[in-house]
Amino acid sequence: MKEKFRKAVESKFGIGADKFCNSVWYIIAYGITGIISHSCDIPVFGAAVLTVLFASALIFCKNSFTTLPFFMMCSFVLSVDTKPNTGYFNTPLRITVLCFLLAVLLAAVVFHLLYYGKWRLIFKKAYLTSSMAMLTGALLIGGLGAPLFSPMGVVMSLAVGACMFLPYSLLVNCGEYRGRKTVEYFAWAAIVAAAVIFAAVIEQYIIHDLNLDYHPKKLLEFGHTISNSAAVIVLMAMPMTFYMVYVYKYGVVFLIALAMQLVTIFLTYSRASLIIAVGGTVVVAVALMFKKKNGRLLYCITAGILAVAVLIVAIRYRGYIWDKIVGLFEGDFTGSGRTNIWKAGFNAWRDHPIFGVGLWYLPQIQAPKHMYHSYHCTPLTYLYCAGIVGLVAYIFHRYKTVRMFFGAGPTAERVFIALSVIALLLNSLLDIYMTEPLHLLYYSVMLALIECDVKKSKSTNVSVTATESNASGQVKNGITLSDVGNDIITEGDDNELQS
Repeated sequence: MKEKFRKAVESKFGIGADKFCNSVWYIIAYGITGIISHSCDIPVFGAAVLTVLFASALIFCKNSFTTLPFFMMCSFVLSVDTKPNTGYFNTPLRITVLCFLLAVLLAAVVFHLLYYGKWRLIFKKAYLTSSMAMLTGALLIGGLGAPLFSPMGVVMSLAVGACMFLPYSLLVNCGEYRGRKTVEYFAWAAIVAAAVIFAAVIEQYIIHDLNLDYHPKKLLEFGHTISNSAAVIVLMAMPMTFYMVYVYKYGVVFLIALAMQLVTIFLTYSRASLIIAVGGTVVVAVALMFKKKNGRLLYCITAGILAVAVLIVAIRYRGYIWDKIVGLFEGDFTGSGRTNIWKAGFNAWRDHPIFGVGLWYLPQIQAPKHMYHSYHCTPLTYLYCAGIVGLVAYIFHRYKTVRMFFGAGPTAERVFIALSVIALLLNSLLDIYMTEPLHLLYYSVMLALIECDVKKSKSTNVSVTATESNASGQVKNGITLSDVGNDIITEGDDNELQS
C-alpha cells in the first residue's frame, strides 16, 4: 500500500501538485476562493475548494509550511448571511457535505503525518510549548471557585490553546524552514489575505453607493471578521510587504500594495490600527532608505515621489481630510463599552483574585451574541479570567517569546515577522485578538517562523565556526561537521536560545 502511495506522490501529477502548492498561485487560489465565496454567499462551495487545496498540500507536499495559506484564510469563505449563528448550515444537505469535507481533511492530515513520518514529531516539545501549555492551563482552571460556571468557558479555553499550539507545533517540528524562501511564502500569504480584506471593504462601499460618509463601524461586517479585526489582518501584512520591498531590487512595486493596505485600514475606521500603521510606515520607510541594499536609489526616488504626492493631496483636500480625521477620532479609545467591561471585570476579579472569574463570566456583562471571550485587553483578560495565575502565565509566555527572538543574531526575516507580531500585540491591548481563533492562528504561525529562523541562524553559525576551526586544525574531542549540524535549539534546555 505504501508503495502505491509513493508512486502516486512521486508521479508527474504529484510533482506538479507539490510545485503548485509551493507557488504564489496556490496562495492566490485561496484568496480568490475567499472573495467568491464571501461575495456570492456560497461558503459550502468555498469549503469544498479549500478542502481540495489543503488536502493536496498535505498529500503531495512533505514540507508542512504549505499549510500556511489554509490557516490564514480558511475563514474567509464566510459572509454575514452565512455565519454559523445564522442557521445557514442547519440543513441536512449542507451538514452532510460539511461532514464529508471534514472527513476528507482529517484523512489527509492522517496521511500527511503517517506517510511522511511526522506523527513522531508533531507533539515533540518545542521552545514555546511549555509557556503555551501554561496559558491554556491557566484559562482552563480560571474561575476555580467562582460562580456562574459554564462549559462554554472550557470550550473556549481549549480553542485558544489549540489555535496557538497546533499550527506552531506542526510548523516548528514538521516544517522544512528554508529561510528567505519560506518567509516570502508567508509574506505572499499575508499580502493576499490583506487583498481579500481590501476587496471586502470596497464591496461594502460599493453596496452603499460609494458613500464615504457612512459609518463603516456599524455596517462593515464580513462574516469572518468585523472592521477592527479585519484592519489588524491588513496591519500584520504591512511589515511583510515591506519585507518584499527590502529583499527585491525592484521591490518598489510592493509600495502599491502598501498604499492599498493603508487605504483599507483607513476605510475600516479602526483607530488603533491606523495610528500604528501610519507611524510604523514612516519609521520603516525611513529605515529602509539606509538599510536597503538592492535598488536603494529607485526606492528612495519612488518613496520621495509618493511622499510629495501625498502632501499635495493633503493640501488640496485639507478641509475634507481634516473633517474625516476629526470624526474618526471623536471620543476616546475606551469606546464601544470597553471602560464598562474593564470596570465590571475588575469588580468581579476582586472577589476571586487568584484564579479569576473564568471565561464564562464575560457574557454576563455583554450581549449574549458575544462569541470570543475577552476584556478587550490581553493582560486584563488573563488577569480577570484566570486571576494572578493567568497573568503570571501570560507574562512568562511574553518573556519566552522575547528571549526566543534574541536567541541568535537578528536576521531581516525575523525582524519583519516580529514587527507583525508587535502590531498584533499592540492592537490586542485594546481588543480581543489574543483570544480570537483567526488571529491566534496568525500569531501561532508567526511564532513558529521566528523559532525556525532562530534555529537556522544558530545552526549556520555553529557550522561556520566548526568549519573555521577544522580548517585551522583546532577541532577537538572528535567533533565533526556532521555533529555540529545538529547543535541547535534542544528541547527542555533552559539555555537553548542563548546566543
